[in-house]
Amino acid sequence: MELFSLREGRGPLRVLVVEDDAALGRLIQLALGQHLADVRLARTGAEAIAELTAGHFDAIASDISLPDMTGLHVIAEARRLAPAAGIVAITGYVDVEIAVRAMKAGADDFLGKPFDAEILWHLLNKAADTRARHIAAEQAAVYRQLAYTDALTGCPNRRYIDEFLADAVFQARKLNRPLVVAYLDIDNFKLLNDFVGHEEGDRVLQRVVKELSAHIEPPTQFGRFGGDEFVVVMPGMSEEGARRLMERVRRAIGRIEVVNGARITLPARVSVGVAALREGQSPRDLVAEAEDEMYMNKAVSPAIVPAALAQEEALLKAGNVKALRNLVKAIDRRDSYTRFHSDHATQLAVRLATELDLGDEVINALAIGGPIHDLGKIVVPDEILRKPGPLTLEERRAMEEHPVMGAAITAALTDMDTVVDLVRHHHERFDGQGYPAQLKGEEIRLSTRLFSLADAFSAMTTDRPYRKGLTLERAVEEILHGRGTQFDPDLAEAFARMVERDAVERGERAA
Repeated sequence: MELFSLREGRGPLRVLVVEDDAALGRLIQLALGQHLADVRLARTGAEAIAELTAGHFDAIASDISLPDMTGLHVIAEARRLAPAAGIVAITGYVDVEIAVRAMKAGADDFLGKPFDAEILWHLLNKAADTRARHIAAEQAAVYRQLAYTDALTGCPNRRYIDEFLADAVFQARKLNRPLVVAYLDIDNFKLLNDFVGHEEGDRVLQRVVKELSAHIEPPTQFGRFGGDEFVVVMPGMSEEGARRLMERVRRAIGRIEVVNGARITLPARVSVGVAALREGQSPRDLVAEAEDEMYMNKAVSPAIVPAALAQEEALLKAGNVKALRNLVKAIDRRDSYTRFHSDHATQLAVRLATELDLGDEVINALAIGGPIHDLGKIVVPDEILRKPGPLTLEERRAMEEHPVMGAAITAALTDMDTVVDLVRHHHERFDGQGYPAQLKGEEIRLSTRLFSLADAFSAMTTDRPYRKGLTLERAVEEILHGRGTQFDPDLAEAFARMVERDAVERGERAA
């Protein structure tokens, strides 16, 4: 059996096997030795921890039952001492609870006795490969974060804002939505530095960023554009709304007081310019227009707020939801199943939320988020989306990215956190074994937990080209079987009662 690609050029795996049964441990050691140059055996937890402390291991296979301590403790210590190692838990008593506890302790996989040594070998390779990929992804994320972060203030830097703005302009034109940019400059910052010193001047910049962070929420984004300059990009926001927001920011920053060594106090002030995207403008032109207005306002500090527009926020949300639904229509044209399934699941979820009197926030999240929950499928290739059979591992990985992509698109068009959350997390499981974030229990919003039930039920009972849908009775059994694992147990029981009652009522009407 060949090693995975991440192992190429690094030599054979170095494995630690923790097994108190001497005969079985030796058998495993010999079997794995056919593939590996270095397989170490420990018969107790203490021996295993000593080996882990003294040496490096790429993969670890540990029995759950050991004479001196629980194997779960060994696994936890192994994860601490060898964070890059792949870990496989082994037990003679296969139980879901034990498997979950092993995973929580740090195991990457789980294997029940008796087992074939070739299977263990495969799982060890897979665990080591998965761990290496995970660490590589974490490192890449750290490097990317550093590349896009201002070292002094911790906020996004000019490189990030340039790229964010270019994408925002593209999306604004593609989706025919408004885009506004604001340019902020700290008034007389050089004099301020002379007044209080450069260290205190740096702290002023950090306090300005703190105020910006307190007032600006996604999809709006800001970044440090120069020494004392900041750019705010506001996708989907009207010019009037942007000016009101910037006035609140300007007033908040004006309350920052700067004191020098002589205890003389000065306020920190910013001048602001605002520009809305016009036809034919490039990102650079848009920023330049906002900068020009900022210079006209420099040292004048005019009120940016004109008369408020009635119901503007409600109208903005409605317009954004319409834009999201238009994107869903593009998916419908590729996969007709999506629209029926989304609407069916949404109807079921809203009915249950109404029956349980869960409130407007939950119902609104379901009514808006349900129809667009599969929005991220717009980036899934047609050959995967329409495949009439089981997906390969790589195809499944591609498909499992759709909630994250859908949430990113949704967040760019609406500030309704409950809707974005539903789109992102509708494939999470109550036991924490879902994706993309492995949220567990009440870490998953109530509206999302409820929709996951309706989503699963609709999927089970809907015919697909490659299979017939389950009967209502069989689907209800599956829902109840998933209580506490896939589904919120209380919601699952309420959902089952609702659909069973509906079935009875339909039968009565038919009679």
